[in-house]
Amino acid sequence: MSFPGLTIIGERLNPGFASSKKMLDARDLPGLQELARSQVAKGAPILNLNCGIDGERDPGFVVEVLRAVQAVVDVPICIDSPAAQVQAAALPANDPAKARGRAPILNSITENRWELLALRRCEARVLFMVSERSENGQPTHNRSVPEIVDTTRRVIARAKAEQPGMTNDHCIIGVSVAPLATDMDGLTKLAVDSIAALHACPDLRGIHMSVGLSNIGIMLPKKEVAGLPIGLALECAFLTCCVPFGLDMSLATAGRAYTVLSEDHPAMIAFREILTLEGGDALRRLRKLYAGTAVAEAQTAVAGSRGRGVAGSTVV
Repeated sequence: MSFPGLTIIGERLNPGFASSKKMLDARDLPGLQELARSQVAKGAPILNLNCGIDGERDPGFVVEVLRAVQAVVDVPICIDSPAAQVQAAALPANDPAKARGRAPILNSITENRWELLALRRCEARVLFMVSERSENGQPTHNRSVPEIVDTTRRVIARAKAEQPGMTNDHCIIGVSVAPLATDMDGLTKLAVDSIAALHACPDLRGIHMSVGLSNIGIMLPKKEVAGLPIGLALECAFLTCCVPFGLDMSLATAGRAYTVLSEDHPAMIAFREILTLEGGDALRRLRKLYAGTAVAEAQTAVAGSRGRGVAGSTVV
């Protein structure tokens, strides 16, 4: 199911998923091809490719996987590696003709990995990670909206100055999101507020913004809230908040039932309240959503047992 205004970058060609890691470890190219086909069939118009540490050690393997994937699907590939040797091997191997003329995405550049930009070719789009900046030559985490906005402006201005013909449309800003289950530092609020702030900057009109959406639901319990798995419900709440403010891309699971939530959906109410809270209070509000789900499940079970009758009980 597609979320209006959002382009899904299929995330599964990545060793962060156990089944994908097994295929990458075994160098199972037919299995990886089938995984690529499956994601495109489920609606992914772009595929992310990350071969992990093995790819960094053997960039030739990344090229093998890239060529195998491009042999069976016709969508652009997002080449996801911070390693210069991977990008230097994979970008020239990418064939835009096999993506119907569409360029790849170079993912991911930071101010401290700027040398990667020189490897750009074929009008590639570039995903810039702005969760950190360079300060005195060292990576420094951005902890505020102004720091993220300033870093974004700086990297885009520098990239356009160094890359002839590069425009805002070539630029994708990667905004970091944290697992809600462990977010004691307000990183989710920082992401939501940063997306809104970037959207409001006139000089940044035309840029794209992306998140790693699946991070939000990591470590959440296998419960449902108002008919949706709780992780999916909170991912949808995030999208409902952020897509109207310019979030238009996401590494995510193709085919997952992302949907716009109404303001009275329990997950939407909880998510907006979590954004106003800090530290343990935010986690307690999240647990309250779990507890509400558990209570609802218990009430449903009790009602069902009364309707059916149970051994040793009297149905009135």
